[in-house]
Amino acid sequence: LDELVFFSIEPRPNGTLDTARLKPTVVKQLGRLKQKYRLRLRLCIGGWDRSAAFAACTADDASRARFIRQMITFCQANAFDGVDLDWEHPKGPAQQRAYTRLIVETKKAFTPVRLSLTAAIAGWQQLSPTAAQSLDRIHLMSYDAEGRHSTLQQSRKDVNRLRQAGIPADRICLGLPFYGRSLDKQRTAYTYAEIVRRFAPAPTVDETNGIYFNGSSTIRHKTRLAVSSGLAGVSIWEIGQDAPGPRSLLKVISESRRDPGGRP
Repeated sequence: LDELVFFSIEPRPNGTLDTARLKPTVVKQLGRLKQKYRLRLRLCIGGWDRSAAFAACTADDASRARFIRQMITFCQANAFDGVDLDWEHPKGPAQQRAYTRLIVETKKAFTPVRLSLTAAIAGWQQLSPTAAQSLDRIHLMSYDAEGRHSTLQQSRKDVNRLRQAGIPADRICLGLPFYGRSLDKQRTAYTYAEIVRRFAPAPTVDETNGIYFNGSSTIRHKTRLAVSSGLAGVSIWEIGQDAPGPRSLLKVISESRRDPGGRP
């Protein structure tokens, strides 16, 4: 890993930050990891069930400015190198415009204090060209599609969509899932570690017992796709879901990155 994105804190409607989930002991541990492994440390703001206040926070100039100031203050006080915005998801033209303003204004405020700005977007999600140009990197969440939620074919499609929208390859990180989803039970998910422990699927398998996931072979192909396409890298949701030992997907990524032309 060269960067750790910590999930997550939330904005409040008035632009202040709700940091209740981020305990001081965790912040200290993140700092130790950053020093020991020379990682960049990024703070994720938002997420699937933590995005409700983005609309109100970004619609008002004063709350948006307060939000940006609070992000800077928090990052500087806690040794974070930047922020990953994860608004899931802006609805309608007004919210899209507000998100663009937030991204542009945040980037302008972050640059003098040497903080970087990234955003996580769904495979189907649109970003305005202005917003995309203001981001240092986009974390493309190429998972959670309908059915077999994260196929190699879907990843190719998602990457191509961003490239055709004019986003440079070296600003895109391809998101990889370290979890599986039930094909018939909506919103039922299993960590990759749990899938390996319960079902011991072969490395070439992406489906077992009605669960679709990414096995070692698919993760290897996706990593090679990122390398061959000149992407910034891959991002993972999330490393705590990996299997230990020889079945580790993180190990597969590392090996495939170093040897992108090897055998599948």
